[in-house]
Amino acid sequence: MKKNVTMRDIGAALGVSTVTISKALGGKEGVSDAVREKIIETARKMGYHYITPPESASGGALISILTADRFFAVPSFYADMYRALQRELNEAGMLGALEIVSEQEEREQTLPAAAALRRADGFVLLGQFQMDYVTAILETGCPVVLLDFSLDGPDVDAVVSDGQTGCYQLTRYLIAHGHKNIGFVGNVHRTTSIMDRYSGYLRAMSLANLPVREHWIIPDMLDNVNYLDDFPLPEPMPTALVCNNDMLAYRIIAALEKKGYRVPEDVSVTGFDNCAYGGDARPITTYAVDQQRMAQETVRRLQTRMREGMEGPLRTSVGGWLVERDSVMDLNTGKRCGAPDPEK
Repeated sequence: MKKNVTMRDIGAALGVSTVTISKALGGKEGVSDAVREKIIETARKMGYHYITPPESASGGALISILTADRFFAVPSFYADMYRALQRELNEAGMLGALEIVSEQEEREQTLPAAAALRRADGFVLLGQFQMDYVTAILETGCPVVLLDFSLDGPDVDAVVSDGQTGCYQLTRYLIAHGHKNIGFVGNVHRTTSIMDRYSGYLRAMSLANLPVREHWIIPDMLDNVNYLDDFPLPEPMPTALVCNNDMLAYRIIAALEKKGYRVPEDVSVTGFDNCAYGGDARPITTYAVDQQRMAQETVRRLQTRMREGMEGPLRTSVGGWLVERDSVMDLNTGKRCGAPDPEK
């Protein structure tokens, strides 16, 4: 199968950066007429599928926001993150277009419409994608920022929440309230963000000289797509569980109560993200992710790449804060943490 010609290929042939190629083919300023004509001529000779941008394209930059279908199946953290990102793009005078990538499209590295038609000025990949798919997007030569995950190897920027610090703080919180037998819920190797959170849990347990039992690491999925109907709950149960996100925390609470456990009297549970709390949902202790700041950093990095074409990937980790509610039992006092004192 013949490999598609990319902006990187054209840049290598002419000895110029992919940023210059992108500006020339996109009709943007910063490239002389002579250089632009040479680039366009070379692109056509090399068989690059080039579409002349319409006159209206001189307005705000078009940013293609890609997310996997599995992340938008239910109201989720990523739906909230998308709204935050759109607000920041609007503030910056940029246009955001959401494209949902199916499992088959990701597996077969099928480019989204904005990439296939060479219409996007940049890409935000929201949520974990396979390395091969990210590489295919990078080969368009457009600026790319990964949001809420990172990859080792490719020259690509990433903006992530500080999951390691967040789960470290949650685990330390449990330890401070008398818990020594603490488990972790989530498929550790599924995404880099879950791995970061698991690392924070391990760090807190290690520094407190507490054991980590293999059967205390509870998976929540059969694979990267299908959730388990029933959790393989260990016996005996640890006194507390650190979940890799809030929705998972609600699922594990339901599973525990189905088996006759009381939360938090028998098992304390913490979440992560602070996005599923509200309405009739049970209030859980969690770590709030600063989605707006993550969106701000993503847009700033896109603008820098588009303006300066800076080489070398930058990984930006955005911190958050612990939110105390009443899903944790203080084993030292026998009272719920975060609950109002009935005697006051």
